[in-house]
Amino acid sequence: MDDLHETIAIDYRFRGLSGAPHPKHGTEVQEKVAHPLANVPEGKLGSLNALQALFKNDARPHKADLMCGVYQTQEGNPYVLLSVKLARQMLFDDQEWEHEYPASHLGEAPFRDMSARLLFGETSQTIRGKRQATIFPSIHAFDFNGLNESLTRIPPQSIVVLQVCGNNPTGCDPSAEEWQRLAQTFQAKQHFAFLDLSYPGFVSGSVAEDCAPIRLIAEAGTPFLLAATYGKAFGLYGERVGHLCVPLPTAQAAARAEQQMKLLAREETGAQPRFGARLVANILGNPRLRMVWEEDLRGLAQDLAGRREALKRELLKQNVPGDWSFVTSQAGMFLYTSFDLEQVKYLREEHAVYLQDTGRLSIAGLNARNTAHVAESIGKAVGRQRH
Repeated sequence: MDDLHETIAIDYRFRGLSGAPHPKHGTEVQEKVAHPLANVPEGKLGSLNALQALFKNDARPHKADLMCGVYQTQEGNPYVLLSVKLARQMLFDDQEWEHEYPASHLGEAPFRDMSARLLFGETSQTIRGKRQATIFPSIHAFDFNGLNESLTRIPPQSIVVLQVCGNNPTGCDPSAEEWQRLAQTFQAKQHFAFLDLSYPGFVSGSVAEDCAPIRLIAEAGTPFLLAATYGKAFGLYGERVGHLCVPLPTAQAAARAEQQMKLLAREETGAQPRFGARLVANILGNPRLRMVWEEDLRGLAQDLAGRREALKRELLKQNVPGDWSFVTSQAGMFLYTSFDLEQVKYLREEHAVYLQDTGRLSIAGLNARNTAHVAESIGKAVGRQRH
């Protein structure tokens, strides 16, 4: 066996003549070959990754990271929800906790059940009837008429992706009445809705309120898929906790779809990760922890709203030209500034204020230390363009 190990170790570095004795036995090596992975081509980072690297290497002390997609403290540090800390400790204290594969390829059953109840509501017929398989704009406001008109023009039975709340990057959501009208258009045109839920609770502070469009679409009978992530609402960004809900007209159809998803999950991952799902299930299944989590979310939403207010107040205080009411009329983690690429580059290069190239500003990157500097820099960028 030792000879075999030595052979493997040598052969990838040396190429001898065909049929020649192994180098170990004294044959002179004819040619030295590079490691088979030595010439792997360099991968090109996406624009956001490149900007994050640029920010990291920026030595200016007043630099501001307004690109981040995660909630941060006023000091710019990661924030762990109290409810998550408590649920995590419960899990660590559980002497029966094991590391086996999940019982289903679709992931933790308690997590999927409680997640569906959270998203659709306890009284939803979609849940009770077991009819689900589980696994813009420069005007700074939601252009409902433009969207609705587009939905009437596209071919019938189109698949349309809609964010449920806290739109990324615009911060602009339809009103309750506009969601009603959108549901009517979907019905009339027989469109299929693909709902993306990433920021429940970040707009109103209430998951039930932010998820109301899901229940509306479900009750209207519109066919849809719901892809939900809990990275934001539970602060579990690195745990990749998500839930795909596929409501169907009958329990039989749901069972068939679930079997197909089991096959897909088996091919792609083999088994779903359990740790993050267990944390979410512990929180949703424990009345005390759920109450703490709901309070956590209210606090996050209020804090983000407060940071918006602080930015608008500073912009007005510094007499920055323009109507800045949209700073607080938009909601959630992001602010869509409509700054063009030239303005974004100016902010970055001259003032160390980093936005994404699209002009998206992360409210979570604002804090008491940098808001005045950000407002002053925006004022200079706006004034520069006017001249």
